[in-house]
Amino acid sequence: MKIGLALGGGGARGLAHIPMLEVFDEMGLKPAVIAGCSMGALIGAAYASGMTAKEIREQAEKILGNRIDAARYVFGTRKSRLRDILSLKGLTTLHLHGEKLVDLALPDHLPKNIEDTKIPFHVVTTDFELMEERLISSGNMVQAVAASIAIPGVIVAPQIEGHIHVDGGVTNPVPFDHVREGMDIVVAIDVTGKPKLSGRKHATNMELAVGAMLIMFNQLADLRRAAAPPDIYISPKVDQFGSGDFFKLREIFESASASKDQLKRAIELRLKGL
Repeated sequence: MKIGLALGGGGARGLAHIPMLEVFDEMGLKPAVIAGCSMGALIGAAYASGMTAKEIREQAEKILGNRIDAARYVFGTRKSRLRDILSLKGLTTLHLHGEKLVDLALPDHLPKNIEDTKIPFHVVTTDFELMEERLISSGNMVQAVAASIAIPGVIVAPQIEGHIHVDGGVTNPVPFDHVREGMDIVVAIDVTGKPKLSGRKHATNMELAVGAMLIMFNQLADLRRAAAPPDIYISPKVDQFGSGDFFKLREIFESASASKDQLKRAIELRLKGL
C-alpha cells in the first residue's frame, strides 16, 4: 500500500504539519512520496530525510520555544550573525535570507541533496521570470527549500539556473497532484489559512499584501481540488494564527490535535477499503 503525501504552505500555520506527521509514525506508516510547498517543503524535507515527527517537534520547540531560546540557538549554538540573516539592498529592500533561514531550521546531519532523502521528495516553487510552477526533485536541498519559502517582499531566495524564484504557493499551494502517480492513497494537508488582521484601526501594508496572497492561495487550492481531488484532504483548524506566529507553536500543535484524529480515522477507513 503506497501513500502519497502533500504538505501545503502557510507560514507559521505550517507547524501544524508536525502533528499530522505524527499520525503516520503512530500508525506505523511511511509515505511512499512527499511533495512540499513553502513551510510544507521545510518540514517535508526533514521528514523525507529520515527524521521522525517527534524529532521534528523537538527541533521546532528547541528553536521556537520562546524568543530568548531562539536567539541563543541562532546566535549562540549556530554562531550566526545578524548580517547573515538580513539582506539590505537599498533603503527600501530589507529581506530575510531564505537559504540562511532553511540552514538554521534543518539539522546539519540531513542529506545535502534532495535525491538522497529516504523518502522520494519534491519541492514546489515558482519561477518568477517564466511565470510558472517549478518542481525540484534533485539538487541542493537548502537552495530548493529556500526558493519554496520565498515570500515576495519578505524572504529572498537564491537564483536557480539564473532565474528568480518565489513562494511555491503562488502557483501550487497544496501540491497533491505531484504525489498521485502509482499511489493507492493520496493525502493532502492544507494549512493555508485565511487573512488575519492585527485588530488595529487600519490594516498595515504587510497585512494586506500577505492577506491578498492567502486569498489567491485558497482560490488556487480550491480550483485544483475541484478538478481532481485527493483521497484525503485535511485542513487543520489554524485560521486564528497569523503567518508569523512561530512562537505560538504549542498553541498551533494543540489546535491541530482534532485534525490529527480526523486524519487517523480517514486513513483507517481508506485502508479498510483497499
